Amino acid sequence: MLLLAAGIAGGVFVAGCSGKDVRRETVATVNGEPIRVGELREFLGVPAGVFAVPDIPVERKKEALDQLVAVRLLAQEGRSLGLDNTPEFREILQRKEPLVRIKALLRKEIEAKLKVTDGEMKAEIAKVKKANQGISDADAAERAAKSVSVLRIKKIQTDLLAAAMKETAAAEDPKEMPRTRREEDEPDNVIPAGRGLEMRALVAYAKKQGVDDSEGYKSIRQEMERSVLRGMAADNVSKNAVVTDGEFDAEFARSTEWYTRRGKKVPARAAPKLKEAIRASLLKENRKKVVDEYIAGLRKKAKITVNDAALPKV
Repeated sequence: MLLLAAGIAGGVFVAGCSGKDVRRETVATVNGEPIRVGELREFLGVPAGVFAVPDIPVERKKEALDQLVAVRLLAQEGRSLGLDNTPEFREILQRKEPLVRIKALLRKEIEAKLKVTDGEMKAEIAKVKKANQGISDADAAERAAKSVSVLRIKKIQTDLLAAAMKETAAAEDPKEMPRTRREEDEPDNVIPAGRGLEMRALVAYAKKQGVDDSEGYKSIRQEMERSVLRGMAADNVSKNAVVTDGEFDAEFARSTEWYTRRGKKVPARAAPKLKEAIRASLLKENRKKVVDEYIAGLRKKAKITVNDAALPKV
């Protein structure tokens, strides 16, 4: 269930280069706003950014950093447009607040309990290479780390949930605990029995553990705000994107080439759904193009600095 806390669970990590001072070191700034080493590690999949990823090439780290810069630019643009002062923004944040607390609680547990030795990682990397001939060292390191991290974090999650259920679920009245939007909006058969109770127990347990006053909570709250602003800004920028008849006709012809070459027509029952899917896919692509072009424009006006000396520490 805690896999809902995406962005913390799973990952790519090897022993070494840990420590709060390293994680808080600035690897880049976007209009004066810092991007920390720990944040880039997390973006690369490192749980809570607690370990470095020396087997990931610097160039790949730069690509990931470039994506974080784009997030910063869109979030900053969202603020400049006043999107953070809208009812929609406040409603989304309120709805996501339980997840922020759960992620902060999980981060706290990961920082305290996640331990992986260099020897363990090297052994797993060797296994991955043996099973995938020709795989690059970087890809092998990523796959190996994910394999190891899934098991370690699953144990942390299981123990954390057990502690939360023991201390809060039995004592709290479920009717008084905050409900999630997913619980309110979706039918019971979408959520396995007990899932909502687990989430409410974790939120209550997080409060008892004082996560609201932690640096982890503040950091995750900021990440959530940036994520929401990025999405709202992207929607605002791309809302007028359209699919032209020419684009649609060309893609429909490509998608139905199998029938055309055989002198057949697309089955009548399948045609409407196929057309709908094609149009939706093209619209998504066009919206992305609009957003990418907009970000490119923001980059030209922005002051962006990269601390190359910090990248090897990521």
